[in-house]
Amino acid sequence: MINLSALQANPDIRYGWYLRPSRAMSDAQIRIHRSLQYQYGMIGGGVFMPHATIKGFFRSDAPMAELIGAFDKAVEGHHAYTVYNAGPVSWSGRSIVIDTHHNADGSVNMPQQKLHESAWQNIMPLVHPDCDFCPREGSMENFRAHLTLAMSDLEPQMLDEVMEFVKEDGPIGPETFAAEYFHLFAFQSEDWADEWWHTLEWKLLHSWKLPQP
Repeated sequence: MINLSALQANPDIRYGWYLRPSRAMSDAQIRIHRSLQYQYGMIGGGVFMPHATIKGFFRSDAPMAELIGAFDKAVEGHHAYTVYNAGPVSWSGRSIVIDTHHNADGSVNMPQQKLHESAWQNIMPLVHPDCDFCPREGSMENFRAHLTLAMSDLEPQMLDEVMEFVKEDGPIGPETFAAEYFHLFAFQSEDWADEWWHTLEWKLLHSWKLPQP
């Protein structure tokens, strides 16, 4: 269990800032997670809450008030926007995600991209210099918003079969949903360097709701 009083300066804690999908989209994602767990024993995607990453894992020794303040600044001037569900795609042979980075015409969802850039700019001054994830996450131009269905424990030789299984029952969730709520989470695992998903714990720390345009 994550101890809120022990978060500050704890090198085992990672934070993340995420878009909370709509209820319908969350339910659809959870159904896939459960199906993959019971059919294939895969839990990597389902150990997380349904989310689309806006700023991925980061380590920080900053007080919680400063972290929240950074995201308060990040959301200033931003409004709720529409997310398009472009369906499942594979990444690097080890993950299956729903593409939520693009609009129906294939263009980038710019309100989402701009929010990501704002979050990155405001939180990076508080990121610990020894953060092990931010360098791998890459800079702002590498951002690709998505909803994870399978990751980490998806073996490459099973990718085609699992993708077929995921797509078998038709579209996953609604074609569009409103991006309104954004959450800050704390994460902890017994071993970030190995199969961390077996011991991952998380806790919701704060929520933001974007105003309507």
